Amino acid sequence: MMRTMNSRLAIHLAATLVVVLLCLIAQGIWLKELANEKARSKQLSSAREHYGVVLAEIDRRWGREAFNLKSRIESQNLLNGSKQQANQLLAFLISQGTSLEFPSLRIEKTTGEVIVAYDYASHVNPKIKFSPGQGSAWVQNSNDGNLYLVIRQFIWLGEENGYLLLFKPMDNALLTQTTYPGTRLSLWWKSQAIASSDGEDGVRDTARRFQRPESRDDSIVLTWSGPESENAPKLLIEILSDELMGTFSIAKPIALAFLVIVITMAISFYVLWLASTRQLDALLQAEKRFESLGKLDEPLISAMRTARTGPVDALRILAEAAERKMRDHVNSAHQTQTPEV
Repeated sequence: MMRTMNSRLAIHLAATLVVVLLCLIAQGIWLKELANEKARSKQLSSAREHYGVVLAEIDRRWGREAFNLKSRIESQNLLNGSKQQANQLLAFLISQGTSLEFPSLRIEKTTGEVIVAYDYASHVNPKIKFSPGQGSAWVQNSNDGNLYLVIRQFIWLGEENGYLLLFKPMDNALLTQTTYPGTRLSLWWKSQAIASSDGEDGVRDTARRFQRPESRDDSIVLTWSGPESENAPKLLIEILSDELMGTFSIAKPIALAFLVIVITMAISFYVLWLASTRQLDALLQAEKRFESLGKLDEPLISAMRTARTGPVDALRILAEAAERKMRDHVNSAHQTQTPEV
């Protein structure tokens, strides 16, 4: 009987520990996902706010640079139409080197006749159609496939107004300069990835993972500042930072909590086992003593009291039934021994 009771206690203890461990693991995973979700949400919110400010500032900076460049060109007084002055203007632009915000520009009459064309790196000559009053447009250069923001401003040609066309490439270099650690940028135009802060490899990788620019658990989409149109490029921002809580980070607290629970339960079950053992031993000793003496004495009554007050309900019931049986036996024997008067 004692072995059976110990086996049951051991089984109950093992089953309880398994349930506790599973509950701790489930709670740890839930807390991990909740913490990571909140961290990602905060990172995405910060990225949205940061890049929203950055795009607006870039748009203002390009506008200022366009106006300043126009003013510097006009101040040279080299736009009266002569070939010599056009060559002097080209020399002036070449002397500016990389300080120019716009690596390509055109100066043309209102009729569309090109007076001066300057390209710092590669030749850019996309076909552009401006609506009346339109100051900028998005165009794709057929030669290299790059997307350009074209800013158009009036410029004084000496005798009449003309147009200054400034070309800003929306390329990998621009996104690399714009991004900050923990994020990856890609520029999309007409549902195609055209530039990435990770270079050409990043363009191919982004196009493989995204069918179109869309917000996900780790990405958001902003429309690039500039001319408003349905074809305005989209900036896809991906969060690359590691999870706030990894699997290993939750394993240690779970293991520590489980160890504390195991120790606590082991102590509790050990105390219960000792009390149950004393209860069973007291019942067995009381029955043996009663079989030997055939009467109730103080040690037997004390043993029965221990058996009746123990933690195991079944043993308490047995102890109460055994004590009643013992008292009935003693009373019956006493009545038998008493002579009738």
